[in-house]
Amino acid sequence: MNNQIKTIYQKLFDSLISSKYKGKDKKLCLFNAQVGNQYDKKLMIVGRAVNGWSNEFTINNINNTELLSALDTPKTSECPLKWIINTSNEDEGYNSNRSAFWRIAKKTAFHLNPKLSNDSWSSSIVWSNLYKIAPSAGGNPSDSLCDLQFQFCNKILQLEIELYKPKYILFLTGINWFNGYLEENNSFKNNLEYKYIDATGTYLSSKIIIAKHPQGKPEDIFISELSKAFSTV
Repeated sequence: MNNQIKTIYQKLFDSLISSKYKGKDKKLCLFNAQVGNQYDKKLMIVGRAVNGWSNEFTINNINNTELLSALDTPKTSECPLKWIINTSNEDEGYNSNRSAFWRIAKKTAFHLNPKLSNDSWSSSIVWSNLYKIAPSAGGNPSDSLCDLQFQFCNKILQLEIELYKPKYILFLTGINWFNGYLEENNSFKNNLEYKYIDATGTYLSSKIIIAKHPQGKPEDIFISELSKAFSTV
C-alpha cells in the first residue's frame, strides 16, 4: 500500500482510539481500495461502505500493526477482485449477480471497454468506498461513525485517485452520501436532466459521475443515462 495512504489510516486509528465514540466494543471491519490485476486506468467504482468485510476489529482492541499489515495486498497471482466473478453463480451465500451495484458496475465497465471478458472484467477496475470502516455484521456505518472517519476517508479517497489515475470514476452513492467529498480541485455540477444521475464533473484529470445507488432502479434506464453522461462529462 502507498505509504501516504497508510499514514492516513494510522491517523484514523489514533483518532478512533482517542474519540468518545460509544461503540468502541462493537465489531467493525476495515476496507481499503481493491485494484484489479489487469487494471487499465479506465474505471474506478466507488460505493458508500462495505456490507461486511474482513479485517475485523473493535476500537477498544485496535492493533495498528496488524490492521495496517492486513491492508497490504498479498503478492499472489489471484486478482483481489476475482471473487466478484467467482460468486456470480452461487446458489447459497453471496451472489454478485444479485447485487444491483455489481450489475451496474459490470455494464459500465463493458460500456467503456467492450473488449472485456465475462470471466475477467472485474480485474480491469478499481473498487473503493467513501467510508472505510463499517459494522462487521453488515449494514452502513452510523452517522456518528461516518462523522468520526470522514476527514480521513476524504483524504484517502483523494490519494487513491491521485495514485490510480482513473479516466472515469462512478460514484454509486447518491449525492447525499457524496456531499463533502473532493471539495477541492473539482468542477461538479448538478444534472437536472437525469433521473438517476445527481451530478457530473471532474476531479484532477478524472471524469466523475455521481449516481444514485442502483438498488431497485430500472437498470436499462440507469445504464442509458450513464452512457449519455459518460459521453458528455
